[in-house]
Amino acid sequence: MERGVPIGEKEMKIYRTSKFDKLCEQVVNEIEKIKQHLYTSEDFENYNEFVDNQSMGDCQSIVSDIKRNFPNTNAIFGEIEIDDPYVDEYGDEQNFVTHHWIELNGIPYDFSKGSLKAYIQFDSIYDPEIMPNEEYRYNPIHKK
Repeated sequence: MERGVPIGEKEMKIYRTSKFDKLCEQVVNEIEKIKQHLYTSEDFENYNEFVDNQSMGDCQSIVSDIKRNFPNTNAIFGEIEIDDPYVDEYGDEQNFVTHHWIELNGIPYDFSKGSLKAYIQFDSIYDPEIMPNEEYRYNPIHKK
């Protein structure tokens, strides 16, 4: 294409699609790098094993580790709605627990779903993507 020649609508769509595909590929690659970092830094064989060994409260250190090693992410602290309410130490019924997750390119991802397995039945505990039917659960309070 010659310089200074206007781009037609068809060429513009191809250009936008190409840029979008590259961005998607970059995000997928970054997610895979994060997953690999998490399980190798904890001496696990794979990401699923890493998730299976998460406990309640691990989300904060997981998100801190991601933020430290992947500075292009944002650390999010908030509350997450659980499946079944529990009674806290004061005798009050609770529908939320505090939780940490990240944002990458403005999209939330949860690499510590395993820490919530006692409270939430996720569609896929091993996929850090927050599915559309799970988004309502995540209520951010603070981002850094």
